[in-house]
Amino acid sequence: MTVFPLPKTRPIMRALRPGSTVTIGSTSYAAEASDYSGTTLRRLDEPAVVEYFTWEDIALLRESGRWQYTPPPAHNNTPATTSIDLTLLSPSERHRVVFLGRILTAIYELECQSKVTLTDEGLAKALEEVVPNITKGLINQQFPVRQLRFGDHIAVPQPPSTRSIRRHYRKFVRSGLDLRVLARKRQAEKCTSNFEPEVEDLIQAGIREFGKLGGSDARAVATNTRGMIKKTNAAREADGLSALTIPSLRTIERRIAQLDPFEMIALREGIDAARKKFASSGLGIQEMAQFPGERIEIDEWEVDLRTHFSRIGLLQRLPREIRDQIPQGRRWLYAIIDCATRCILSLLVVDRPSAEAAMRALRMASVDKTDYARAIGAQSSWSFCAGFSMVCADTGAAFVSTDFSSAVNSLRATMLHPPVKIPEMRGHNERFFGNLSQNLMPHLSGRTFHNPVARGDYPTEERTALDDEDLTRVLSLYVIDYYHNRPHRSLNGQTPASRWRELEEQFAVSEPADIHTLRAALGVEFSRVPSKKGIELFSHHYSCEALRQLWTKGRKAALRVKADPADIGAISIEIDGKWETAEAVSAKPLYGVSLSEWTEKFRAIKQRHAHEAELSEPIRTRAVEEICAIDKAARIRASVLPGEPSHKQIQAIQANLFNGTSFRTGPAILETPADDFFGQRIMLPEEHLEVPQDTGPIAAPTGAEDEQNSPDDTDENDWGFDDE
Repeated sequence: MTVFPLPKTRPIMRALRPGSTVTIGSTSYAAEASDYSGTTLRRLDEPAVVEYFTWEDIALLRESGRWQYTPPPAHNNTPATTSIDLTLLSPSERHRVVFLGRILTAIYELECQSKVTLTDEGLAKALEEVVPNITKGLINQQFPVRQLRFGDHIAVPQPPSTRSIRRHYRKFVRSGLDLRVLARKRQAEKCTSNFEPEVEDLIQAGIREFGKLGGSDARAVATNTRGMIKKTNAAREADGLSALTIPSLRTIERRIAQLDPFEMIALREGIDAARKKFASSGLGIQEMAQFPGERIEIDEWEVDLRTHFSRIGLLQRLPREIRDQIPQGRRWLYAIIDCATRCILSLLVVDRPSAEAAMRALRMASVDKTDYARAIGAQSSWSFCAGFSMVCADTGAAFVSTDFSSAVNSLRATMLHPPVKIPEMRGHNERFFGNLSQNLMPHLSGRTFHNPVARGDYPTEERTALDDEDLTRVLSLYVIDYYHNRPHRSLNGQTPASRWRELEEQFAVSEPADIHTLRAALGVEFSRVPSKKGIELFSHHYSCEALRQLWTKGRKAALRVKADPADIGAISIEIDGKWETAEAVSAKPLYGVSLSEWTEKFRAIKQRHAHEAELSEPIRTRAVEEICAIDKAARIRASVLPGEPSHKQIQAIQANLFNGTSFRTGPAILETPADDFFGQRIMLPEEHLEVPQDTGPIAAPTGAEDEQNSPDDTDENDWGFDDE
């Protein structure tokens, strides 16, 4: 297959939102300013130090797993204490949160249409309307491939009471429909104030004046509020009373920053204006998105084409009697479209719909796909990816599942479900699937048509010619080279690719989730017991500083672990209510190596060294080098084809193939290598006076240091490979 060279494109400018933090290695930064060449970051441990990173540097840091991006809260009213990740909750608590969130979202949609009142009677009537639809989705999730039968056991959660709805509803809406505010708090929050009640009253009066005056100068309002308290103190002293505590300017400014936007608009313009401003037009998600990633739509579609369920590239050269024995049928397609630009962010062909397939599509939408475009021979790049604000989907079993909803929330996005049986509420993806059906499918053999009347006497089974690889490549080439570069009617004749570039220059693109966030949100979960060498998974040992500290404290219970099948260079471990990244302890970095590649290579190693329960490090090093030497294009093409193992199958592979075999590292949990320096340090004027003399090039590590930091303490002659 001929691979066409891709045109050179300028580095993609990302938008690091104000209030976001970046962690590079062990150093944390605050986002400052960005331009077309790179971004400026200020160190949090040394605020006087500012460093400049080019977008090329950042791309290398992302690939090596050393870039971690933490966006600010998705909504101004999200409580600062709401830092819990839904993936850290127990399965029962996640089910409760997602189920309650779906009910509250449905009630919010009804309130936007003025069809519900928040009284006991109004909420009871609303529950009678929304609960059956939500329950139907849960039943479809439990029985996704067949209809209900007599005797089936259905697990349906008990709906909340009207009192529970009122207790959670307002904070849920004010947080921007953030599911995290519905999670039970692990510790009771302190509700006491450090100020006297009279001081609190004066602060609230000053804040209300801030809302009435328009809120143009928070410092002036804080100063006036302090003046009011001082005048009150003067009057109290004249009466022989003790003086009140005077809060600082910063304290009052923080109170102003926590104001509810709805209340502020109500103070300035009236309650009617506030309702009009914050109510959703239509059913709440039809507004035009302004920048890439603000709103995306995900949907599934059974392809109007019959194909061979295989990956045989030379299918047409096989005898007819062999081809007839290969199973045939229709595949499913997952697509994610950006509503602002109509660009396709993800295109995934799968065996059948599932929450795991939808989560794979989310991951694909979060990464640059230019390597995949080059692998299939596309002439255009496919670099479209962004951080998401809203994810819209129908109520299919894959999208209402707890795992998918939790993953969307962990990516700092809001999950929205348009009402059922109104496809125009998610019309962008519906029109895209119609585009494929009308413009692409007529040119392919084995078309099934959308109904028997349209099909007529067309011999679909006899004309089935494409296999899984053909279907995936045809759909991808159509999107990358044709659809993205074709004038779009809803964009006033502008192409989706051109629209993306225009909005990128105007607004920039929100920084997508880093590989650590993607792994914690979308990865496969395991339960592993740590040892002196760390966590063993896929016959690798993984270690980090938090795990070493946990081991020294004597805590040796099983830990929750998440792994990304697309990159096993590191894993995420839940330690003290937080996902910690543990890198593989290996002389050869494993970043970029997928589980499918390692599984295939490990099977060959296991057959060759079946008698050894512990293998030497050079064996693994050579295996990783062989994986990296394989044509990258072939690996990328294979990773997007149907037939990828499910989460249960991956857990079975770990339990059967990798169980009982490991590679020798060190006697204890090893130190991770020091971080290399990226970026240019911007020296302040006073720092120029202390610049040391040139000491020559940085010295290479000595042999003793190599021996101390090497994860392999075995002799080179003991590595066990047979002579070739």
